Amino acid sequence: MDIKSLNTAARLAISALCLSVLYGILYAGMSISLSTTGKLAQIPSLVTVQQKYAGVAIVSAMKGSMYDYVSDDDYIEVVKDWVEAGSPQVLYDTDIAPMMDEDCTDCHSAGSTMTDAMTSLPLTTYDEVKTLTKKGMPWSKLAVATHTHLFSIGMMVFILGMLISMAGIFTWIKHVLICVAFLGLWGDVLFWTLAKFVGFVGYLIPLTGGLLISGLGAMSIVVLLDCWIKVPWISKPTNS
Repeated sequence: MDIKSLNTAARLAISALCLSVLYGILYAGMSISLSTTGKLAQIPSLVTVQQKYAGVAIVSAMKGSMYDYVSDDDYIEVVKDWVEAGSPQVLYDTDIAPMMDEDCTDCHSAGSTMTDAMTSLPLTTYDEVKTLTKKGMPWSKLAVATHTHLFSIGMMVFILGMLISMAGIFTWIKHVLICVAFLGLWGDVLFWTLAKFVGFVGYLIPLTGGLLISGLGAMSIVVLLDCWIKVPWISKPTNS
C-alpha cells in the first residue's frame, strides 16, 4: 500500500496530522527558548542548555529564564557560593532569604495573585529553596518529563514512521529518518538523566534534540508532500 492509493479523506487526515506536528515543532522551539533564555524566539547557547540540564536549578534559572527578574548580578554569585557551601540554613537566613523576598517570592508563593505567578513552585522557605540546589532536573520533574516524552513523542514517531513506510521515496531514506527520530528521542531522555552525574553530557542534549526535531520535521514534510505530489529528488522512479 502507498499513501497516494488512499482516498481523499484519509490523505486529508494525514496531511492535517503532519501540519499539526510541524506547528507543534514551532511552539516546542518557543518553549525551549523561553525556558532557557526567557525570550520567545532566541536560540540558546550551548552553555545555557548545559546549565539547564546539568547545572544547579536555581542558579541556571537566575542566569537564564529568570534573569530579567534578578535585580543585581551579584545575587547570582551569592546563591552559587551558598549552594557550593552546602546550602546551610544559617547563610540562607542572612544572605539568601532577603534576595528571595526582593526578587522571587512575589510570584513564587502559594498565595501569589501576580499575573504570571508560579504558585506551584513556591520559594518562601528554606526547604522550598533547597529543593532547587541539586544538579540537573529534580528527580520528580525528570521522572514525569521522561515517561511522558517517551510515551507521547514515541507514539508520534511511530505513527509518522508507519506513514513514511508507505511513501514513494527511496527505502534507505525511510530507514534513516525513522532511526534518526528514535535515536534522538532515546538520546534526549538518557542524557537528561546522565547530565545529573556528568556535567559534560549537558552539551550533547542539543544534538539529540536536534536529531529528534529533524526526524519529526523531515518525516512530516515528506509524508505531507507525498499525499499529493511526487516528492522532488528522493522519490523512486515510476515504472513505465
